[in-house]
Amino acid sequence: MPFLSQEREFQYKPGIVKELEDVVGGGTIDRSELRAAIFSGKTLDELPPLTPVVKDSETGVYHVIKTARVYEAASTAKYKVEKKHLFVVGDAVTLGGAFDKASDVITEIDKSDPKFDIITLDATIGAAAKGDVLVLAKDKQGAGSAVPKYGDKKSEVFLTKNKVNLTVANQSCGLLVRGTVTEASMLFPLDNVLKERTRIRFV
Repeated sequence: MPFLSQEREFQYKPGIVKELEDVVGGGTIDRSELRAAIFSGKTLDELPPLTPVVKDSETGVYHVIKTARVYEAASTAKYKVEKKHLFVVGDAVTLGGAFDKASDVITEIDKSDPKFDIITLDATIGAAAKGDVLVLAKDKQGAGSAVPKYGDKKSEVFLTKNKVNLTVANQSCGLLVRGTVTEASMLFPLDNVLKERTRIRFV
C-alpha cells in the first residue's frame, strides 16, 4: 500500500484586484530581521502577500517595512497595538510614515492579551490616536527627526505579490508597482503617507 502524506495549506485572501505593473524579475526579500518575530504565537515561517517593502539602493535587496496599527489612544511610552505585526525588542519605531516625529527603541513587547500587544519604548514618541500606525525607524531620535531604517522618506514602497518562505535563504518574490489592491486583505497596515509612496490604488 503506497504511503500517503497529507498537508494543510493556509490560503491568504486574494488581494490584488488589478495588476498594471510589477518589478521585472521580482526582488530578493531580506529575512534576517524577521527570524525573531513572533506572529500568531509562533515564529514566522512565511511572509504573507501584500507586505510593504522598500529597496536598499546599495545592495538591491528589499526590506520589509514593519508596521503596527495602534489599538487605543496613548501618550506614554506604552502603546497598545493590534496583534498583526512583526516588531521585536530592539526595533526602533516612530508614529506614521512621514518620519516627522520622534523615534525610540522597543524595550518590551507584552503579548499576553488575546486582543492586543503592548509595545513599551525607552521613552514616549508622542500622542497616538486609535488607528495610527507605528512604523519601523532607524534608531532613537528626538522630536521631528525620525529616520527610516531603509531607504529615505521618499523611497518608493512596493507590495509583495505572493508569500515568501522565511525558513530558507533569502527568496525572490514578485513585487507590485502599479495596480489596485483590497486593503482589507493586507495583514500589515499602511498610513496615508506610506500609501502615497506607492503607485497603488487601495480599495
